[in-house]
Amino acid sequence: MTNSDSSSTRSNEKDGIQRILAAAVDEFCRAGLAGAKLDVIALEANVSKQLIHHYFRTKAELYVAVINHVSSEAIEILSAIDYESYSPQQAMTRFLQQAFDLFTRWPLLAGLYNDQGVYAGEHMPECLDMISRSPELMARLINIFAQGQEDGEFIADADPQQCIAAGLIVVIGYFTNSPISAAFIPTEISSAENIARWREFSVDFFIRAIKVKP
Repeated sequence: MTNSDSSSTRSNEKDGIQRILAAAVDEFCRAGLAGAKLDVIALEANVSKQLIHHYFRTKAELYVAVINHVSSEAIEILSAIDYESYSPQQAMTRFLQQAFDLFTRWPLLAGLYNDQGVYAGEHMPECLDMISRSPELMARLINIFAQGQEDGEFIADADPQQCIAAGLIVVIGYFTNSPISAAFIPTEISSAENIARWREFSVDFFIRAIKVKP
């Protein structure tokens, strides 16, 4: 085999894997690990089911690859922002807005998120990029939050890590918990207008909660 042939083969393999992962993200987000069908993934990716098994021995192995793929891209996007160039309030706002936008960018991501809730996060340890990079991102955000406390902008006795976690829950909860909340408080989440409204409201709600009252 010539170098050209070898390069072409690697390129085709990479393209095939990427198409499988893209189709698998949609299917696992839609149906979860238990309900997802490899036949559907093969059809959407325009590959054979046998090829999927060539790269991923089992459906569970493909599921882990999907979680790692999505979490890797998410942590890359969240880490790329130069939070240190903003004021503490602006940095916290930017972080939560970007987290919200990830779920807007991937509308079915809430399904994958909730599916991991069903499995008690069993597959999250496989998210190697997220595990290796999230402590660095969290350390940056905690330092910025602490700077806001030192400046008298944020509540002094608030725990930065718990506050950031609470902010994420409030923001992401729009996508993951709205169907349940709608049973008590009627809400409609599909329209772009309502999504934009909650993006603004949830982030502002968090910022008001951590700010020192005048």
